Amino acid sequence: MPSPRGRSLLRAASRTAEVWWRAHPHYKQMVLEASEGDTVRTILFGYGWPNAPHRTLQTAFVQQWFGHEERGQESRPDEPVVGRTVIGGQPMPVLRFMGFPPNFEATGDIESMDLLAGQSVGLVHEVKPAGQIVGELVAEARQIISQRLAGLVATKTSGGQL
Repeated sequence: MPSPRGRSLLRAASRTAEVWWRAHPHYKQMVLEASEGDTVRTILFGYGWPNAPHRTLQTAFVQQWFGHEERGQESRPDEPVVGRTVIGGQPMPVLRFMGFPPNFEATGDIESMDLLAGQSVGLVHEVKPAGQIVGELVAEARQIISQRLAGLVATKTSGGQL
C-alpha cells in the first residue's frame, strides 16, 4: 500500500494531468515557452477566489494590473467579459479577474485569463504522455537509489562506518 506521501504525490500528479489535458492550446504553448521568471505571485484573479495568492504567467494583462491587484478582489457583476467557456457542460462568460484557467473550450482573450503556472514552469519543455513521465521518474529514482546503495556498500566493505 502506498505511503501517505506517495498517495499525495499521486493525487497532485493526477490533478495536474487532468488540468493539462483540458487546457487551452495557447495556454499550453505559453507554459512550454515560459521560464521561472515569467511567473508572478498575485491575488489579481480574485473574482470567485478572493484573497488567494497564487502564481500565474506574467502576461501584458497581469503587468497592466500589477500593484492594483485588490481591484480583482471586488467580484463586481459589471466586469467586462474577456471570453467564453464551457464548464460542467454549461456555457458561461469569463469575466475579467475570474480565477480559473482557460480550458480547451475557452474563446476570447486567453492572455487576460488566469494562466496558472508555478515556478517549476521552467522545467517543462515538451508534452509527454503521463505514463512516459512516470516511467522516467521511476527509472531516475532507481538509478539514484542504486548509486547511493553502491556508495554505502563500498564504504562498509572498505572499513568505513555507516
